[in-house]
Amino acid sequence: MEKVIVGQIVNTHGIKGELKVKASTDFVEERFATGAKLFLDYHNQDIEMTVASHRFHKGHVLVTFENLRDINLVEKYKGCFIYAPKDESLLDEGEYYISDLIGCQVYERGHLIGDVIDVQLYDHHDILVVKGKEKVMIPYVDAFVIDEDIENKRIDVQLIEGFYHED
Repeated sequence: MEKVIVGQIVNTHGIKGELKVKASTDFVEERFATGAKLFLDYHNQDIEMTVASHRFHKGHVLVTFENLRDINLVEKYKGCFIYAPKDESLLDEGEYYISDLIGCQVYERGHLIGDVIDVQLYDHHDILVVKGKEKVMIPYVDAFVIDEDIENKRIDVQLIEGFYHED
């Protein structure tokens, strides 16, 4: 089963086993719904958890898992990443998971700039981090991205002069 990251546990909250999660998904309600199956990466082992409840508090998601309703049972999970099964049905046409973008080759006017090594998420738009001869950060917006063929791992961009050094 292919999984995608949906958040990271940043702290505990209270004494009843709530975990403070920095969500990294556009589908918080679906991913953290009561009964949802999630996986914690704990010391490089996947631990399957079932969501008992979630709520929002000061920009974070507070999550409790079944059978873990005590701070002493969950403290050890601080810093762990949370994953969910990849579910294409949550995406609209033309939308992709970040993991689908990683490894795509980025071209400008037929010239290979490099490979997407990361996607940085911001409120207004995301940034593709592309590594070739140099690292280039490209806003992931229509003004720069002219074609995407994610299935074939190719993204074509049109950058403004001076955006990167062409050798």
